Amino acid sequence: MSLTIKSLNGDTAFLLTFSPPVAPISSPGLFPGSFTILIDPWLTGPATILSSIFSISEQKNKPCIASLEELEQEPDIILISQDKPDHCHEATLRQLQQDCQSTILATPSAARKIRGWKHFRPELVQALPRYVEGEDQTVYRLVLPPMSPRGTCGEVTVTWIPAKRDISGLHHAICITYRPPCSVLSASLGHYLDLPMSPPPSPGSPRTIASSPRTIVPSPYNDREKTMSVIYSPHGIPYELIRPYASSYLVHEAALPLGALIHSFDRVENPWYLGGNISAGSDGGVQIARSLLAQAWISAHDADKNNRGLSVKQTRINKSPLDDIDKRLHEGLRLGKINAASQTKIISLASGEEYRIERR
Repeated sequence: MSLTIKSLNGDTAFLLTFSPPVAPISSPGLFPGSFTILIDPWLTGPATILSSIFSISEQKNKPCIASLEELEQEPDIILISQDKPDHCHEATLRQLQQDCQSTILATPSAARKIRGWKHFRPELVQALPRYVEGEDQTVYRLVLPPMSPRGTCGEVTVTWIPAKRDISGLHHAICITYRPPCSVLSASLGHYLDLPMSPPPSPGSPRTIASSPRTIVPSPYNDREKTMSVIYSPHGIPYELIRPYASSYLVHEAALPLGALIHSFDRVENPWYLGGNISAGSDGGVQIARSLLAQAWISAHDADKNNRGLSVKQTRINKSPLDDIDKRLHEGLRLGKINAASQTKIISLASGEEYRIERR
């Protein structure tokens, strides 16, 4: 099983391709049982908040595609993490046909904004529920049908975890899991089924927390297909808000170690009256990567942009070079002791570049 992460604009627009173990490397997204997720596409034009006087951003680097129509296939899900225009970009999303087959999953404010355009059929745009520990119906689920009559179903889940008392409204985690359908290849294949939210088939494992206060123990189960997991949090979120989800749901689903953390490297600060912290940067990402044994940490929202307007005049950016982040991940290592930092790859993708992760 693998995950290929491709950057479309060098910033926060990503195409995620999940593939079953038998999929060829050359075209994994077209193989039965694969699943694609397009995240926060922004490909053309500026991103303006309120007006160009208040805030306007333009990309310095050219995206690798000019239109969503250039994608090899329609993504199964289009994921919109917030309502700000550099994540929820109207001109880019309108490149999709009104009757497209992709499901648009968005945070509630972004879903309202997209519906207000009246471009897509209402049933295509669905709002993610806020994750509540112990309420499994707050995990959005999609079933992947088996590839043969004797096979078993796979599953994709999407979970939204927002920060508490977040003045800026930017700090969220979108958690994704993918378990491929398990079967013998067959010529008779179905379509993906978009099912209502439902609880998992059995309760979580009681063995959820490691003896260390920081690291979560992977599931001891070895009698089921493993699950690939991703956390997308370009602006960052306190790890303690992710911990309940990780220590119960991810452990039970055999989804650890974390496949990929997509999180900012650079810390961005505004005055408190303009939102305060904008991106947590490496300060927040290090704890998440260590605690969840992340295989890869992919930079998000760190691209250089032309930012103008009243809202950015007092913005301060503290850049974190890759070597510094790697050093911080390795701080405190002891000889002979297993630690996520010794295995996490620190990756910065330019527009058009991709990185492939094999499930350990």
